[in-house]
Formats: sequence, C-alpha cells, structure tokens
Amino acid sequence: MAEPKSSRICLPFSPVSRKTDFLLGGLFSSIHILLTTMVYHYVPDPYMDEIFHISQTRSYCSGNYTWNPLITTPPALYVISMPFCGGYERYANSILLFFAIPAFCRFRRMFVRTDVFLTASIVGLLPILLTSSVLFYTDLLSLTSVILGFSMQNPLTSAAFFLVSILTRQTNIVWAAIYAFSVLASQINANQSKTENTRNIVFTVFSLWPFVGLAIGFLGFLYLNNFQIVLGDAKAHEPKFHAAQFFYMVAFCAAHAWTQILPNLLSHLRHLTDLKALALQAAIAGLVYKFSYDHPYLLADNRHFTFYIWKRFLSNPAIRTSLAPLYMFSARFMATSTPNIHIFHKILFVFASAAVLIPAHLFEMRYYIVPYVIWRLSATNNRNKILLFLEITSQITIFSIVLFLFLFKTFEWPNEPGIKQRFMF
Repeated sequence: MAEPKSSRICLPFSPVSRKTDFLLGGLFSSIHILLTTMVYHYVPDPYMDEIFHISQTRSYCSGNYTWNPLITTPPALYVISMPFCGGYERYANSILLFFAIPAFCRFRRMFVRTDVFLTASIVGLLPILLTSSVLFYTDLLSLTSVILGFSMQNPLTSAAFFLVSILTRQTNIVWAAIYAFSVLASQINANQSKTENTRNIVFTVFSLWPFVGLAIGFLGFLYLNNFQIVLGDAKAHEPKFHAAQFFYMVAFCAAHAWTQILPNLLSHLRHLTDLKALALQAAIAGLVYKFSYDHPYLLADNRHFTFYIWKRFLSNPAIRTSLAPLYMFSARFMATSTPNIHIFHKILFVFASAAVLIPAHLFEMRYYIVPYVIWRLSATNNRNKILLFLEITSQITIFSIVLFLFLFKTFEWPNEPGIKQRFMF
C-alpha cells in the first residue's frame, strides 16, 4: 500500500473497531480459558513470579493493603483481578484477552487495512506473551492498555488507558509520552504559516492536559520514591546503559516474523555489504561488546531460556559482537516493512524502545513484547497469504513446545528436593 500523500505528520488512517473483532476476541479468550485450566491442573500452586503477584492480590481481597517490598511494579493487575481471588487469578488474563484482540485489530487499522484478523492473530499467538498470560503475570494487561491508549483519539480516554498501563508497569510512561508527541506533531502542516502552526500546537497542548497530568503525577511518584522507578527490590534493578538490549529486541522481532523476510531475503543480505551498512555494523558491534551485561538473577536461575542463551552464546564477547550483521539485518527488515509510516513516527518508535529497554539491566525477553506488537501490527505484510499462515503455524509450534516443556519436562534443584522446577521464557 502506498504512503498517503499528506502535508502533515499523521498516521495513515483513523482507528476503527468492528463487531467481528470481538468474535475473534471471544475465540481467543475461550481457547485461553482451556489452556489456563490445563495449566491449573498441572501447576495448581503459584509459580515463580506468581508467588508475589497472587499473594499480593489475595492480601487485597482480605483487606490487607500492606505492600510487599519485593514487588517492583504497581498494583493495577492486583486490583482488577480481585474478583478472581481464591484460586482463579490466572483467568483474569483470559478475560483480558477478549479485549486485547479487538484492541490489536483497532490498532492495526490505523496503519494498514489489510490482513487485520490474521495479523492480530499472529500477535495474539506470540509465544512469550501467550505463555506468560496463562500464568498470573502483568504482561497482557500492560500490553493491552498501551495498545488501547494509542488507539484512542480522545486524549482523556487515551490517557485513562495509559494510566492503567503505567499502574501496571512504570516504563509505559514512555509510550504515553510518544502518543502525546505524535499528536503534537500531527498539528504541523507544511502548507500553513508558522503562526498558524504555532497556534495549532498551543491549542493541542491544552487539549492534552490529561497527559500533562500523567507527566506531573509520574514526576511526583519519582520524587516520593527516592527517584527510583521500581517500587521494590531497587538494588537488583538499578539502571545501566545496556545498549545490547535494543539489538536483542530487533533480532527478537525479526525472528518471530521470519516468514515475511523470505521474499526479500537476498536484498537484505546484499545490503549488509554496503559501505554505510558495514560502518553501522562496526558501531553496533562496539556497543554490544562494551554495553552488554549479565545479572545475578540471570546467572542464578536455570529455569529461564535466557539463562542458556546467555551462558552458551551472548556471554562470549566474540559471539555477541559477531552477531552485528544479524542486528543490522533485523533493523533494516523492520524499517522496510513499514513503508506506510512517516519517518517521524519511526524515529519515535526507536527512541521509545531504546528508552524502555536500554536502562534495563536484566536480559529478559518479556521486555520486548510491547515493541514487537507495535511494530508487527503496523507492518505491511507480503501479499502471499501462505507466508502469514506459516507465521501463525510457527507461533503455535513454538508455544506448544514451550508449554510442553513447562508442564511435563520438570526437574529439581539439589537444594530444593521434591519441588518441581519448570522451563520458561
């Protein structure tokens, strides 16, 4: 689809929802309920981070609002999940998914009006999102509220959804800021005088007062929280300039959309030998070599796949820097897959992704969910529908393997005999 001709920095289309979106949401929600029931059968007790999340939710249900100092994120999920107290907390995500899928469809239509259901399904089947959502984790609520925030044209409604997202995960304030900057930029019209543009921007700033409120509230939170972004366990979550996180993310995104790469594979490979591309690869290699970190949680927990990825590959500086062509390849694929999007919005996406990911010390693939979903829903698909169905098949296959390992390939730690440990993302 050709990029619309416009003298303004704006998205290609306005957001649109349809009743059939909720039919697809209902299908996903129903399947999710079955999957969650199966997980409850094999893993009835809270597991890993659920121990903190479920305990805090049940404390709220009993009227005890004392905060667990080991929990790092705000309590939005706990509050909205209180009706599920008593051993049903995981089903909260099944209900959330009913609204998440229509949100994905609405967001998709702001950029591309084709393959809406297929692309929303691809995103909904993202293995790491689906596996975390059958547990009582914050990822689905965080993602859904961010996508709904972007999909609303009314600033007050949008800010309300972004508020929920921030009360789920603090770093979502970055995506709220991106929305506000995007709205401001849309008021700049090359065919108007500077005076008219300035007037439009000033008027828009006043209309964005809910986002000004979000910014003031967030600054107040930082002040009251001793300028720490996390609520608890601050020593284990001190920010670092972890530049490698951004490049891990682009590789993650491209890997999950590998079928869309195939038609232009040779073109992407040839580009890697350009002089400019080689210079960028050298710069990327330098950043990944210098600014890549392990973390005590990463090194101590062999239940996560990232433990093995780091231990066997990325901990070796030679290996992770040699992957610079892969990072370059992935970034180029992502950029060229969105020809319908203004360069300004692409820059905002890069800035926001970097701002969210680079300060994160821990190598954790769940951090890549929001950037992946925003990019994949806005990307233009190849016309060959077989590639889309192959992408869906790939997502389902990976999820099925991971769920099988989680449920049935348990192991024990020598220092905790009799307690089943399970593999996870």
